[in-house]
Amino acid sequence: MINGSLARRYSQALFEIASQSSLDTIHSDLRELTKLVEENAEVKGVLLHPHISLSVKKSIMKKLLGEDFGDVTRHFFYLLIDRKRENLLPLIQRDFSRLVDEARQVVEAKVASAIELSVAQFDELKKVIKRMTGKDVRIISEVRAELIGGVLIQIGDRVLDGTVAHALHRMREDLRKTSDKPQEVGVK
Repeated sequence: MINGSLARRYSQALFEIASQSSLDTIHSDLRELTKLVEENAEVKGVLLHPHISLSVKKSIMKKLLGEDFGDVTRHFFYLLIDRKRENLLPLIQRDFSRLVDEARQVVEAKVASAIELSVAQFDELKKVIKRMTGKDVRIISEVRAELIGGVLIQIGDRVLDGTVAHALHRMREDLRKTSDKPQEVGVK
C-alpha cells in the first residue's frame, strides 16, 4: 500500500517533467530500463542488495545505461537509488504508463480468447470498445484454450465475460439452485 502511493508520487513527478520535454522518449526509456532491471537477475540483485553502497550501484548502472538512455531517465533512476527506492521501478513504470495513456486518451483492453482472433475480429473489438469508452484502444491479446469459445475482455476494473466456459458455469449454478428446491409432485 505504501509502495503504491510512493510509486504514484514518483511517477506523477516524472510525468510532469516529461510533459514539458519529451514524453515519448522518457516513456520508452522507462519501459526499457524496467525491462533491463527485471529481466536481468544480476542487475536486480545488485540494485536490491542492502550492503552494496549507493555509489557502487550508481557506478554499475552508469556503465550499463551508457548513452542509450536520456538524461532525465538516468537522473531519475539515480534519484531512486539515492533514496533507496529502486525497488519501486516496476510500479513507477506501470503508473507512468497509465498517466501517459490518460493524457493521450488511450485505454488498454486485455482480450483473452480460446483461439487466435483474426485482424477483422480485432478491428471490430476495437470499434466496440472505442464506442463504450470514447477512447482509442490498445489491445493486449492472449489465447487461453480453457475458455472453450467466446472472449473475455478486461478494461481497467471492468470485465466483460462472453466465454462459453462462463456461460456453462452460470448454467451449472442455475441448475444447482433449482435442484436444491423441493420438487412438487403431482400438482396439476
